[in-house]
Amino acid sequence: MRILVVVVHHWNPSGGGRHQSLRPDPAPRLRALQEQILAFLRLGRHQLHLHVADQAAYAANLDQRHSIDLHLITDGVHHLWEQLEEPFRRRLQLVVTQPPDPLQLGFEAHRHLADQLGQGYDLYAYFEDDLIIQDPWFFRKIQRFADHFGEGNLLLPQRYELLPIPAHLNKLYIDGPLGQDQLRALIPQPAPPLQSQGSLQGEIRFESPSNPHAGCFVLTHGQLSHWLKQPWWLDRDCSFVSPLESAATLGLLKTFQLYKPVFAQAAWLEAQHWGTSFLGLMAHATPQRPQPHG
Repeated sequence: MRILVVVVHHWNPSGGGRHQSLRPDPAPRLRALQEQILAFLRLGRHQLHLHVADQAAYAANLDQRHSIDLHLITDGVHHLWEQLEEPFRRRLQLVVTQPPDPLQLGFEAHRHLADQLGQGYDLYAYFEDDLIIQDPWFFRKIQRFADHFGEGNLLLPQRYELLPIPAHLNKLYIDGPLGQDQLRALIPQPAPPLQSQGSLQGEIRFESPSNPHAGCFVLTHGQLSHWLKQPWWLDRDCSFVSPLESAATLGLLKTFQLYKPVFAQAAWLEAQHWGTSFLGLMAHATPQRPQPHG
């Protein structure tokens, strides 16, 4: 598949520190962005297998090789473009935009996605600059979900964090349930659960998410075309947590029925959130017994 990935990239060392992008030290932001770029490139065309007898290399993973264009969306000021190592800069197209507020950069990424509709892409992806995809089937799964359940339904991944050392908690899925009042305000009528019987690689259950934020989304050509025809397209609604979270979430909620894999099968479609920001909240928590879900 031919895929456009726009990465929303913002770094302001004087931003107050609520997110890594608003802290003085650029090193974590650089590492996250470079690991993200590497992960996308590993889903691309340059995958080979070694033929020992021929002393040559031939194509591998033909069903998982994509043509991926990476566009880095910035405001031209608050970014780390110049500090990226040259091999990473060569793999990116820098896109300078002019948001009314630097924190509304995500809405400029929406505009840029729409501007590329005539360029022949199969999928249009939006990613915050600290999400890493390890699953080689990630984009295929989202495409097949849309093919199977219809383009009015949009599948989002479950985000997780990992600790770099052995601990009592090996993996934490970070987008846990919101409070019921907040969730009802976002999703007054939850979508009915869906279940795949095999065409999506086994029996997988999907539900209207108890937290619709994922920091990313992937749209088909038809889905993006439909969204930009809606009256709320580029309305810059920032009412969900912050402009960052709002840009990744609210337009989708107004346009599609959102789904995520149930937590019992969260690993079926997931995205790693770089670092341990959420794991830090669990330092003194006691792991609870598993609860049936979905």
